[in-house]
Amino acid sequence: MKNKLIMAALCGAYAFLFSACKKEGRAITETLHNEKTTLNHALAADVGIQSILWDGDANLGTGIFKVLNVDAPATLAAVNNATYGKIWRFTKEIGSNRCEVHAAQGFDAVEGDDIYLGWRSQLSMSATGLTTNALFQWKAYGANMTQNFPIVIKTIGGDFKLMHTASGGTSTYIWNSPVTLNNWNTFVVRIKVSRTATVGFIEFWFNGVKQTLLGGAQRYYGRTLDADYCDPKWGVYGASSALITNRVHGLKIASTYAEAAP
Repeated sequence: MKNKLIMAALCGAYAFLFSACKKEGRAITETLHNEKTTLNHALAADVGIQSILWDGDANLGTGIFKVLNVDAPATLAAVNNATYGKIWRFTKEIGSNRCEVHAAQGFDAVEGDDIYLGWRSQLSMSATGLTTNALFQWKAYGANMTQNFPIVIKTIGGDFKLMHTASGGTSTYIWNSPVTLNNWNTFVVRIKVSRTATVGFIEFWFNGVKQTLLGGAQRYYGRTLDADYCDPKWGVYGASSALITNRVHGLKIASTYAEAAP
């Protein structure tokens, strides 16, 4: 009888311990699951931050650019705007041929990159028909240059023009829209970076609308990487006989349209 009581007590103790361990095990599993979920959310948020590859915010100062190509008497300044806060103001004075920034410090595009460059711009000049060499350039640098400036946005004949230059130097206008002076316009250029013309491509959004390019499609294939490397440039280039002011805000390079769009 005594042995039976002892066995019963031991069985009860084992059952209690097993139940307690099982509950504790579930608690530990739930805690690990919750911690894993929290970590995944944090990683997902961090991925979103990382997809902004370069920020050209005027509050960050001119150190965000690699080189300032400002030919006197032109000036570049970070100034306050009533709508957008701090913006970049490129003032290309009469007698100057260039007021540009060569960007982007800390970012270098390589073969295979798929990037979005976004900004907003307000252009002021004396005549809508004035021709500029560039308001934006995707510009080549280094040896074995065959394109020089694979992608350019400029003004000519009263229009904004998007231009692609192929290997060998043949330039083709692939999009245009009337210039609206003193109005803010937004631009996003998607570039598939490649030295191979059938791999590289351009997509383009103007004022938030994806544009149809030459050939009737929204994607234009062409070589987009030349010489040793290509970098973006913003500002005003050309029209040395005219006073031109280009106010620019929201400069970004990102891996998604949503993050690059102003």
